[in-house]
Amino acid sequence: MGERKFRTSSKSQTGHSRKMTTPGVSTLTALLQSASTGNASLVRCPAGTLERFRSLNQAEYIILFTPVVPHPPSTELQRDMDPFEPLGRSLSKRHRRIRHVPYVPSRGITPTHIDFLSSAGSVVVVVCTTENVTVQSTLGYDDQTKFARDITRKVQEDKTLTSVSLLLLLITNGAGSQVHEDGVREFPALITCSSYTPAALEDAARVIFGV
Repeated sequence: MGERKFRTSSKSQTGHSRKMTTPGVSTLTALLQSASTGNASLVRCPAGTLERFRSLNQAEYIILFTPVVPHPPSTELQRDMDPFEPLGRSLSKRHRRIRHVPYVPSRGITPTHIDFLSSAGSVVVVVCTTENVTVQSTLGYDDQTKFARDITRKVQEDKTLTSVSLLLLLITNGAGSQVHEDGVREFPALITCSSYTPAALEDAARVIFGV
């Protein structure tokens, strides 16, 4: 399972040209600029955590861990695009070094994830338990929060990562949303969002960086 890197280019990582909506505007850019503004909310966060994110050295990396889940309903994302690629690109507009590493909830943390932590300046872990996700696996929430806890423990136990700040982005909606939020009370830095459309993920990046 590899990382995703973000560059300003009109070609994808496979080398094929991206579909263009209008001259000079990529499909992904158009999606990020479209429709709703999102609804991300900063539930809680120590001041030092946000300050760390917003004052990273340009040589430091933000490691973005995201679950492997289906595309959100009613989106125009390309079929082979990771649904959280828009989040990585939104973050990269604010800090140029982003490493996006997906995780399979049922598989949990792997040596690959641990390896990427060694280069982290800050970490964002996404837990996505919207209704379209949980209808496919009732264990999805438990598996994803376990992954988030395992990453947190690794950061806390590794003395070389003492300066690393970690933020949890919880994407949830429907009847279980409050239960899901209550279940991650031990995470000191939490942002919530009710969808993972490109516009909502752009809003989450704005909340993290304040711009």
